[in-house]
Amino acid sequence: MNKYRGIGLDRGVRMKRIGVFPLLEKPKAVKLAVKIIGLLQDAGFMVVLQQRSADCLGMAEMGLSDEELRSQLDYGVVLGGDGALLSLARRLYPREVPIFGINLGHLGFLTEVEAKDLELAVKKLQAGEFVLEDRIMVSAEVTRSGKQRAYLVGLNDIVLTKGMFARMVRMELLIDQFFTGLVSADGLIISTPTGSTAYSLSAGGPIIAPQLSALALTPICAHSLFNRPLVVGSNSVIEIKFTTPPHEVLLTADGQDSVALEADDGIKIYTAPYKTKFIRFKEQSFYHILREKVKQGRL
Repeated sequence: MNKYRGIGLDRGVRMKRIGVFPLLEKPKAVKLAVKIIGLLQDAGFMVVLQQRSADCLGMAEMGLSDEELRSQLDYGVVLGGDGALLSLARRLYPREVPIFGINLGHLGFLTEVEAKDLELAVKKLQAGEFVLEDRIMVSAEVTRSGKQRAYLVGLNDIVLTKGMFARMVRMELLIDQFFTGLVSADGLIISTPTGSTAYSLSAGGPIIAPQLSALALTPICAHSLFNRPLVVGSNSVIEIKFTTPPHEVLLTADGQDSVALEADDGIKIYTAPYKTKFIRFKEQSFYHILREKVKQGRL
């Protein structure tokens, strides 16, 4: 994990542009968005919004397209839970815009700022009193008939999974072009260290400290005693080939973006070339959060 000290605002420096991304389905997020926009403007930031959010908040003049947001932002803040932060990380890829989350739900691994600490977080952002924490992402390429059919990127994971009524998936697994084995399972999870405490963990995968650069391969309900989770280095390229025609099989990024797969599709999964950068205002150990989640029975 690389850390960098933030740079505070200075009168001689260009006004920093920050995007505010509220989870519009949560009334509390919408209400807090109005508050944090005011705090950020008072602190000297230029605030921008997704066009949909701007229209919802009655601030249409602040609205920008996704492409404009990606190219112009200095920082991003999301109001919601870990899922909303995952979505923002993918939306801003590959710009590596530093982001942080205001937690409106249960204790999360990613959203560290509580609603009651909004003012303090804005003051620290203004003063540059924060560090940046790098998190690797995972990419997937799907080729069909020699052409790229889809490209997915996730902060948590890439998951190959069968549909509700489909049979198990039989596939050949290659790592760095070397045949690794045959997998017969309901699916396969390729997770980053960030995602190792999510779906992968529930399928029996290992917990990986977030500062490590590695990917975990975890079968879902493997139909063999010998299909076990496997951790590979971040430079490895994982290839998947179907040994029997799949039926209703999807490839999904962070459980949110997906593409349907066909029998002859080529699938390559590897560490994404760009990272997500989290803004951290306080030193909080990953192991402390892990312990708290265990105490709450949420792992």
